Amino acid sequence: MSTPEDSAPTLCLPLPTACTDRTILLMMRRMGTHGLRDAQAVMLAMRFFGTGFRQPLVLLRCFMAEVAQASERSIMLSPCCARRMTRDEGLLLETLAMCRQNPSRAKGDLGELTGCEHACRAFTVAQAFNNALANAGRQLEG
Repeated sequence: MSTPEDSAPTLCLPLPTACTDRTILLMMRRMGTHGLRDAQAVMLAMRFFGTGFRQPLVLLRCFMAEVAQASERSIMLSPCCARRMTRDEGLLLETLAMCRQNPSRAKGDLGELTGCEHACRAFTVAQAFNNALANAGRQLEG
């Protein structure tokens, strides 16, 4: 039997220092906790990306849905107010950041995150999201 401490996510990583990484992390937490169409995630995207918010928002929604569908394990997300990250959140951010520069590392991170070797659709969406960030003049540090 698990105690409440056992089921709580382990917050082993510090929050990212880059503004883009923090915003994307918060959007992922909102979508993971409150659903893909969470209004606060939309407001964050609108504030951060301005009038070009739709493409990154839709692609991040699609990425989250593909990861959830491909995953063979539970992905641990911490609450929106947490001051640290779980390992799974770190893997999500690193996958999104590294999919263009180091695709093999990003695929390995995605495989470790999902417990599945064949998360190709999620990887393709991660690349599209990374391109959308580059088009918006933003970049993830991972």
